[in-house]
Amino acid sequence: MNTHDTITYDASAALVLATSAQKALADATDYVIDSPTMFELASDDLKRVKALQKEVEEKRTSITGPLNQAVKAVNDLFRAPKEYLDKAEATLKRSMVAYTSEQERLAAAARAQAEAEARAERERLAQQEREAQEAARRAEAEAQAAAAAGDQAAAAKAIQEAQAAQAQAEMAAMTANVMTVAPVVEAPAKVAGISGRMTYSAEVVDLLALVKAVAAGAAPIECLQADTKFLGAQARAFKKAGELFPGVMAKEERSIAARAA
Repeated sequence: MNTHDTITYDASAALVLATSAQKALADATDYVIDSPTMFELASDDLKRVKALQKEVEEKRTSITGPLNQAVKAVNDLFRAPKEYLDKAEATLKRSMVAYTSEQERLAAAARAQAEAEARAERERLAQQEREAQEAARRAEAEAQAAAAAGDQAAAAKAIQEAQAAQAQAEMAAMTANVMTVAPVVEAPAKVAGISGRMTYSAEVVDLLALVKAVAAGAAPIECLQADTKFLGAQARAFKKAGELFPGVMAKEERSIAARAA
């Protein structure tokens, strides 16, 4: 069953308080504290300002309180399904990332194996080319020797052998030059509305090494950030203005504490 609640409030109080607050600001701006009497008068006005601040806050929370409770009720109503769906999303994404990573690993391994096999085949063809070139040189030398001895038949046979060896060497060289490694594992199919992306982040594993790198100019100063929370706690502990650490100055600032009248 659906229920509908209406939250009502009176805005006139805010208008009255705005007028009073504006007057308090004007009075505070006009103050010139140059004597104990003026200091005491300013103290009285400060107490009235604090009282007015308290009244403003009470009026504000009287309106925002029910609103905040309504927002909390809505958040509580949808918290469980939101958490279930967030977990479902994270689970599916984790499984999909694991699958994609495994496919990339398999593809890289298969590609490395194919490249190794292609490299071995190119080396075999290069060796075959060298042997064919050597055979062609030997056949040419035999042809020249046979021709010089007047044995034309032997010379012709040696020339044919040299030509055949040279052709074999050229074929081996050509085959080695055109060898390519084809993908052996298909990439995951594209799905509409689903895309993968690689994100990168940094983790400081050796803070001292990073500090030294910044000091040496090997890393930018933006790599380091002063811990102002820690430094502020140190300044409050020492309670002394001046140099807190090399490059760090402790500052002293006076303030006034007041309660509502």
